[in-house]
Amino acid sequence: MHKLLLILIVSTLTLTASAQHLTLSINGGASIPTGSFAKGDYADPSSGFAGTGGHFNITGAWSLSKHWSIQALVGYSGLGSKGAQSLSDGYKEDSGTDSTTLYRKGSNHVWSFLAGPRYSIDAGKKLTLSARVLIGYVHTHLAGFQIFYEDYTDNAMTQQEASGGAFGGQAGLGLAYHLTKKLSIQINGDYVISKPNIPIHYEDFIVNSGRRLNTYNQSLAGVNATLGLAYTLF
Repeated sequence: MHKLLLILIVSTLTLTASAQHLTLSINGGASIPTGSFAKGDYADPSSGFAGTGGHFNITGAWSLSKHWSIQALVGYSGLGSKGAQSLSDGYKEDSGTDSTTLYRKGSNHVWSFLAGPRYSIDAGKKLTLSARVLIGYVHTHLAGFQIFYEDYTDNAMTQQEASGGAFGGQAGLGLAYHLTKKLSIQINGDYVISKPNIPIHYEDFIVNSGRRLNTYNQSLAGVNATLGLAYTLF
């Protein structure tokens, strides 16, 4: 993975030296998990309990020709959490206790460091349509939780926060409206995916029953929808 990052950095710097134009943009919007990552079912071990949140990224695009450019992206998704009641009820039923209370620990969030080709065409006098495919390194952090059992003396169990990285990527479309020769407004929609193998650890697993994972090794997919501003430096 370190070799891949080195190759991406070297390639980006090399292309910068011969670029015709350098365009920077800042974008923000929504990050919407899909598939197993978005499930909130205690009984399903593939559930990631991730909810919709915000996404922000900074990109740089170096043009190689009229239509082709290389784009690099640094992005952050601060995701929500779901399924707290399902987790609490599930542990209550499996333990046989009368009640349980669950508290979230930390948050779900994702960092992305990606680069790849982008193809652009004119879609009108002031409109440009683009498509991109970016690959690189994606680091995912999963929230933990602490659950309290009413009927036990040592009554608190914790699933610790966990994180891991993996190869990942995104593919999407963008539409830019040019306010001036250098400044434009853009909207983007991207499908993102990675598959880290994240180890899961517990503290004081006092009830010998209930949902317990060793790892979370599922495809972490979603859609990022953003609005942003782009400025061409030269």
